[in-house]
Amino acid sequence: MFLMDQFQRTSHGPEVKPGESYRRTHGKGVTETVTVLDLRNDPLGIPHVRFSIRFDRDASEASETAQRILSLRSFRDVYRERLA
Repeated sequence: MFLMDQFQRTSHGPEVKPGESYRRTHGKGVTETVTVLDLRNDPLGIPHVRFSIRFDRDASEASETAQRILSLRSFRDVYRERLA
């Protein structure tokens, strides 16, 4: 049964919804803020999160914005701090 658990497509944890924002802090004054754009399954049925990401640096006013996609499981592992 353990092997089958590795292939399970469902992921347990808090529900991730479009419009929600999450934050992750890096060393040296860099903060990452992401906003969920949408969730969809890939052709194999694996859920993925499409999100915009912004990097802010304490030392400057400049920020960098991009769009990324991660599997739902990876997204939950990386972005744990939900913003209110």
